[in-house]
Amino acid sequence: MSIKPDKWIRRMALEHGMIEPFVENQVRMRGDERLISYGVSSYGYDVRCADEFKVFTNIHSATVDPKNFDEKSFVDVKGPVCIIPPNSFALARTVEYFRIPRNVLTICLGKSTYARCFRGDTRVALVDGTAPTLEEMARRAEQGELFWGYSIGENGRLIVTQLQAPRYIGRDNLVEVILDNDRSIFATPDHLFMLRDGRWKAAAELEPNMSLMPLYRQLVRGYESVYQPMTGYFIPKKNLVNEWGGKANLTDKQTINFSGNLTLPPLTTASVQHSSYLNHKVKSVRSVAGEHDVYCLTVPEAGNFALEDGVFVHNCGIIVNVTPLEPEWEGHVTLEFSNTTTLPAKIYAHEGVAQMLFLESTEECEVSYRDRGGKYQGQLGVTLPKA
Repeated sequence: MSIKPDKWIRRMALEHGMIEPFVENQVRMRGDERLISYGVSSYGYDVRCADEFKVFTNIHSATVDPKNFDEKSFVDVKGPVCIIPPNSFALARTVEYFRIPRNVLTICLGKSTYARCFRGDTRVALVDGTAPTLEEMARRAEQGELFWGYSIGENGRLIVTQLQAPRYIGRDNLVEVILDNDRSIFATPDHLFMLRDGRWKAAAELEPNMSLMPLYRQLVRGYESVYQPMTGYFIPKKNLVNEWGGKANLTDKQTINFSGNLTLPPLTTASVQHSSYLNHKVKSVRSVAGEHDVYCLTVPEAGNFALEDGVFVHNCGIIVNVTPLEPEWEGHVTLEFSNTTTLPAKIYAHEGVAQMLFLESTEECEVSYRDRGGKYQGQLGVTLPKA
């Protein structure tokens, strides 16, 4: 299979009605208003979200059953924006109606604007003393590996959390945040950094001398201790690990990715960050030329995680879930937005929300979605799963 470029997408849309309505170029502005871009990109099409939503609410204590969605569990919302509650989800649909060719499979990626991402070489501080890049974590997660890191929990307390679903998002513009330890963090402009007082600030809005919430580690008798910002003291890391193990009902016979057990081995000096400061400060912020591969991960328990560079950043927000569009399927695409953060999340109607990638096979399939009479063929509006 090969991915199809902009000129192929444009031809198939204009001559064969593959996408209706169709926008021939990238739209980023509406008058003086900056938009989340939509339209043709180099190797894909950025779709828009319509202004009709079904927001999940659990007021009836319903079970989310993919075979039998209960209509009473959703609130219908129509308007220019949709607010998704923390750790909840909403269903929507694309403005565009698709007609997929017989020899094409279409997959969907969420836009990094909603995910809030980092460059793939960004390193994450793990409790086992290592600091893999997000790109490496994404590969290892595909093999079933689990990861644990540091987060700021309730009342500004440092805790251990599981870091879930490290994944590739797409390509986007970045800014470089330079810290006073001369380390650089490359993030999408809207990615949130935790300030020393617990407030959040987007990367592009950070200013010189702003204090960030720090992750500090040092060796005490050959073992790692971590700085607890709530108390201002260093505490043994194994205390945090044991506390997390107790919450997770772990026993000493269960192995997790803390170097094999709940009592950690000594760390070398080289693996521990040293600092005499009690916060990190921003040195400068600058835009980075071009577009770059970006990655993110999810922290359901706390909504934030620590980077190896010694600061805490927000959980990477919205996940867009879409089943691949099969050969000869047609209809409006139903979009599922999962808010994996601990804060409400906003979705904008009539702006870009996801990118469709078109993969063309070397030959046509024997049986297409149309041939087998798929139950979602020709769907209009927001469509709930059918039994």
